[in-house]
Amino acid sequence: MYLSTTPDNSWDDVRSELCDVALTALVALRSLTPDAREFFEAHLAGVTGRSLGAPESRSS
Repeated sequence: MYLSTTPDNSWDDVRSELCDVALTALVALRSLTPDAREFFEAHLAGVTGRSLGAPESRSS
């Protein structure tokens, strides 16, 4: 389904599409990264820190 070309989509359609995108991304990450959980958790921690205004830690 292409949301931009179908004007009669419901919000349920939009939410379903977003779930499809999230699932596709997670399956792709797992397929490409043996330690997908650890990678995702580290990335999520970084995004959380940035969104909350915490200073970003950088390793040298």
